[in-house]
Amino acid sequence: MGYNKIKGLAIIATILCINSIPVIAHADDNSAKVQTAQVTSKQLAQPSNYQASQENSYQAANYESVQTIKENDLKGQAETKGDAKLDLKSNWLTKEIANELNKDVDDLTQQDLLSIKKLDLHDTRIDGSIPEEIGLLTNLEYLNLNDCRLYDEVPEAMGSLSKLTYLDLGNNKIKGIPDKIKQKIASGSYSYCDIEMNDFSLDEGWYFLKGKWCYIDSKGDKLTGSQTIDGKKYEFSDDGTIKFGWETVDGKRYYYDKASGMAKSDWKLIDGKWYYFNEEGVMQKGLQNIKGVKYFLDDNGTMVTGWKLIWGKWYSFSNSGGMQYGWITSNGKSYYLDATTGAMAANETKTIDGKSYRFDNDGSIIKNVWLDTYTYVQPNGDVVNTYSNYSHSNTNYQLFKYMTDENNEASVDSTAVLLHGGITSNNCVYFTSEALRRIGVGVPRSTANTYQLESQLQSIGFVASYDFSQIKPGDVVFTNGYTHVYIFMCWDTDGYAYIVDNQGSLYGGTLHRRKIVEDTEMTDRATHFFYYPN
Repeated sequence: MGYNKIKGLAIIATILCINSIPVIAHADDNSAKVQTAQVTSKQLAQPSNYQASQENSYQAANYESVQTIKENDLKGQAETKGDAKLDLKSNWLTKEIANELNKDVDDLTQQDLLSIKKLDLHDTRIDGSIPEEIGLLTNLEYLNLNDCRLYDEVPEAMGSLSKLTYLDLGNNKIKGIPDKIKQKIASGSYSYCDIEMNDFSLDEGWYFLKGKWCYIDSKGDKLTGSQTIDGKKYEFSDDGTIKFGWETVDGKRYYYDKASGMAKSDWKLIDGKWYYFNEEGVMQKGLQNIKGVKYFLDDNGTMVTGWKLIWGKWYSFSNSGGMQYGWITSNGKSYYLDATTGAMAANETKTIDGKSYRFDNDGSIIKNVWLDTYTYVQPNGDVVNTYSNYSHSNTNYQLFKYMTDENNEASVDSTAVLLHGGITSNNCVYFTSEALRRIGVGVPRSTANTYQLESQLQSIGFVASYDFSQIKPGDVVFTNGYTHVYIFMCWDTDGYAYIVDNQGSLYGGTLHRRKIVEDTEMTDRATHFFYYPN
């Protein structure tokens, strides 16, 4: 071709070990003005027929190791030293490189060719074929030869350009491309590749062209519409590219995946969030019953976990999204979710499995609270009437009721420490005897150990029992070996009970849950208890 007729030519060259190079923008035939500019690699010009946002979205791909073109692959002989001159054939490619570097073709070095990273010649009338010397540009990352009147076959050497991620050979008369380039297109190794409008066709299969996946049939045409490939259904746009990602049609949202096509009748994890699509592929919202499990999908279709206010009532959804029922514990509080609807009980007294429970406005179960003079919410959450036969005697009842007040608990505990000379441990006898004195039981303040306390209780008229099926709130309990003494408040489950003693620092409160009929690593089992008879 006439060399002076090349127009719009831009070769972006980055010389190793330097920060910037002169970039010469050729004027067209009507202008002889030559401009130079100092730019860094971040200032490389975008091709005129592609938006910057499109190009910047492409991700660099990693290929196999570089296959260097051997000397006998070229018509010239290449020296091995980077600064040595190369005996290159003069053609449109070598002339342009030499011209951009202000050199003659005969003066080009291997280092000169290695410095080329971007070559943009789109819409240039080359009227020729791509020379073998293209294989020497082993650092080339971007090549745009769209609509350059190229013909013949692309040389095999181009398939070995391992750093090339952007390739545009569209709108030419090229007869064929190397198998390596075909393989890279099929695997999606190029971030962008255009080979359309040439004199060859690709074999049947999947290809990543112009930044999107498409399927070429046996006739060399792109499939469109609904297609079944290898037993899987796919949706293709009118331009032959597979539908991928989100699509909204008539206000309904759909999702397409290259591997499985349209999402239907199943869950789909998208960007870390779960969505459900019905049998028609429509993304679902709101409360949904899916395979017998209730889920809630918000206005964006995202599966909800944790608490959710729906139609004025609170519901809880597990980490896997399923609606929860029955008793649950959240942030240390107990809640009840209706066994049928899943709605949280709140601001009500509810009978569950034959027992009454009281729930606060926030839905948490109320514990250790008096609702009126005789109605009490036990520490286990049960609502009980204490009017008759709740304790063995009025003395035990008064002891129990006095210790349901947190202020009384704290006062008794602090007095026990004072009675023990400021010592905060081994105060169980001081604690229990002080509680008894607060309700009028005459236990001497000098009582200092469990044996003395038991003797005092017996002398006052308290009765011992070893049948723990008969224990009631307000009874005084002794452990095996007389290692501890405490006040029984109510049973819980599995051999545990709520008691009050001096060990609040160990259990998170003076009133706490403790296993009393068996030994544990921390506690001795209870052996007997005392109550005052009516």
